[in-house]
Amino acid sequence: MFRGIPKGFLFVAVIGLALRAGSQDLTVRSFVDQNVVAVGQQFTLSVEVSGKKVNNASDPQLPDVQAFASYLGNGSSQNIQFVNGKMSVSKTTNYYFTATAAGKFQIGPVQVAADGKKYETAPVQIEVVQGSVQAPAQSQSPVPQAAAGPADGDVFLRAVANKKEVYQNEPVVIVYKLYTRLNINQIGFVKLPATAGFWSEDFAIPQQPVPTSEVVEGKKYTVFMIKKFAVYPMNAGPKNIEPLVMDCEVQAPRRRSQDPFSDFFDDPFFGGRTERKRIQSNPVIVHVNPLPEDGKPKEFTGLVGQFRIRGSADKTDVKTNEAVSLKITVDGEGNLRSMKEPRVTLPTDFEAYPPKATESINRSGAAISGSKTYEYVLIPRVAGAQKVKTVRLSYFDPAARQYRTVQTQEWEIRVAQGEGTVASIPVGLSKEEVKLLGQDIRFIKTGNAAFRKIGSDMYNRFWFWSVLVLPLLVLGAGVLYRRHEDRLVGDVAYAREKRASRAVRKRFVSARSFLKPESSKTFYAEVAKAMMGFLGDRLNIAEAGMISSDIQQLLKKKRTRAETVAEYFDCLNVCDMKRFSPADADAKEMKSFLDRSEKAVGQLDRELG
Repeated sequence: MFRGIPKGFLFVAVIGLALRAGSQDLTVRSFVDQNVVAVGQQFTLSVEVSGKKVNNASDPQLPDVQAFASYLGNGSSQNIQFVNGKMSVSKTTNYYFTATAAGKFQIGPVQVAADGKKYETAPVQIEVVQGSVQAPAQSQSPVPQAAAGPADGDVFLRAVANKKEVYQNEPVVIVYKLYTRLNINQIGFVKLPATAGFWSEDFAIPQQPVPTSEVVEGKKYTVFMIKKFAVYPMNAGPKNIEPLVMDCEVQAPRRRSQDPFSDFFDDPFFGGRTERKRIQSNPVIVHVNPLPEDGKPKEFTGLVGQFRIRGSADKTDVKTNEAVSLKITVDGEGNLRSMKEPRVTLPTDFEAYPPKATESINRSGAAISGSKTYEYVLIPRVAGAQKVKTVRLSYFDPAARQYRTVQTQEWEIRVAQGEGTVASIPVGLSKEEVKLLGQDIRFIKTGNAAFRKIGSDMYNRFWFWSVLVLPLLVLGAGVLYRRHEDRLVGDVAYAREKRASRAVRKRFVSARSFLKPESSKTFYAEVAKAMMGFLGDRLNIAEAGMISSDIQQLLKKKRTRAETVAEYFDCLNVCDMKRFSPADADAKEMKSFLDRSEKAVGQLDRELG
């Protein structure tokens, strides 16, 4: 029918028809996906704007629904149709809520402005009930209610647990995988799984997700691992880990239609091929068994896993009042962070100080593993052969379903009589910080002294007072520096805040080394890591648990400007989009974006103070 017609003429003809399309004024309507919902259940309020002024319309202004609903997020889509030579355009925005209070409520009119004129929708009635309500078979909300499988056939989220039944404090490793048959431009976490009643440890995953392939129900999907963590249940009984909820921006597939203009309007020029979807994983249910009472050792403190223990003393031949360093190291797989200090039985003639504990946790591989070391400083006060008894550690091995006990060797420390006295030792110092005086009082030597007048008084000279005051100034500076160093060790939030600027500069230097088109995805991953790491350090929050909405509220409380926060998160969104985009960026674009990101970090740093 259109064979032989030049494409340029066809484009002009379509635009001309679009300009003549629809003489009716702007139409606005609102509706919910279901009028009866249960407390805690999600529902969607949709606002549809159509007519010739749709491109001039403002964003919808929603009424206040805080009395019965909690806001989750929103997404929008645009529909273009060409029927009988006329083009019609409509835009639908979906707002997602969770019902929070029972009763009958009215969602007031939604307002939209266009060309100085306001338009309102009719009120919508909704009832919130206690108990449960069956979700509608065909929901207008793009939020899938069950995402354990391909809910919409193209994109879904799945949570996979390595175990369904465990003992207390035995880890369950949960992996969240994103399955897609479409191109994904951007993702963002809306709600992370609640882990009340669990001790959780996040695994390290690549900043740039590595795609794999899986076949589900006869269809091939590209799969990304987006989150992995281990949870340790603290008490027995059935446990429910809530779903992970996230938004993703996908490139919609082409429509198949007899309309000759269908493929034309599928072109990205019209912005109709990108859709925002909200997806959620399946919940994870785990049954937790109590630890058995039979055979439980008296030294058992709740440790579960597979562990080893070893000890060492830096020397076994010492003198009285000379420090000995005793190290006890526990390593293996399990929740080492919850491990209590080992019980060390010392001779009564030894003085001991509280141990200094250090730990190293490995969050890569299939399980959480690591080591924890306790260093004791011992001071023998009496000469003779002294024995430090073995240190025992009991744990429950879930693989063997039995308790095990491991122990160190016994140490014999031979103490010879020393000379001198010992200085007062502050609590918590290591061996290197223990300083013995070992010197008696030395008397002033007496004798005939010759005195002579020197002609002037020293205390009237400037250099005399300088020498006198200078040590006090140095001492004051030393005290302030010592307090600063002690706070860096004991106050994690202070330490992270002070080191945030230096850390982000190092990360930006690392990103600059990838300013090449073939390394663009790694470049944007490094920039995202730098910016997220800076936020985590300045606000003292874990990067793995960051949620954009919570961080923005926290920054608002710290009186940062809305423009600064918006620019910062816009840079992060660009990073996410570029990491998942199939196309590579050019070096000039990457250099410009790096400068922009550094300015955004600098501005936020200044406003945080």
